Amino acid sequence: MAKDKDDNGGGFSGKRNKSWREIDAQRGKGSKYHSRQDDPAQQKIERSASYQKYKAAADALFTGGELPEGLAKTFDPEGKRKAQKQAMQKVTESESRADWVKAVVDYLEKYPEMPEDAYFLDSLLDHPRERIVDKALAKLELMSEEGKLKTKVPQSLDQRLKSVELTSMDPDMQGRAKALREKLKA
Repeated sequence: MAKDKDDNGGGFSGKRNKSWREIDAQRGKGSKYHSRQDDPAQQKIERSASYQKYKAAADALFTGGELPEGLAKTFDPEGKRKAQKQAMQKVTESESRADWVKAVVDYLEKYPEMPEDAYFLDSLLDHPRERIVDKALAKLELMSEEGKLKTKVPQSLDQRLKSVELTSMDPDMQGRAKALREKLKA
């Protein structure tokens, strides 16, 4: 049976069927389950300067970066966090190996608690004093157990652990370095 042009294709109900283009257009507009990327109001908020400032402050709070003035007064009133961050930066900016070795010792005398910075701890595995290497290795093991080494791991960590495994005079430390290396590879 031939279809008439006047017939809207509604079948028994007499309603017009929608085209695929109309169905697709309606999906994006009427759905309450659309993504945030599709929402122009949300995109406008995320592009605003105040949102960017807020986001940077939140990131700094959780990643150990520079805290904004208002949060610094609340979370670090004495400025210890900022001073420790500057001391770590001084260690990493040392010009020669001898300066670096001395800067690490000075840092650990002032701040005996090892920081949760995998890159800093990785560099400490290269220190000539076994006591410092042992403390850095212990902190890396603890971070690994807590699952903090799964996302951000320095590329050189595997080689430094292998170096500790081969050059350390302490067989216990050699075994711990090997175990951590194998755990990070898995």
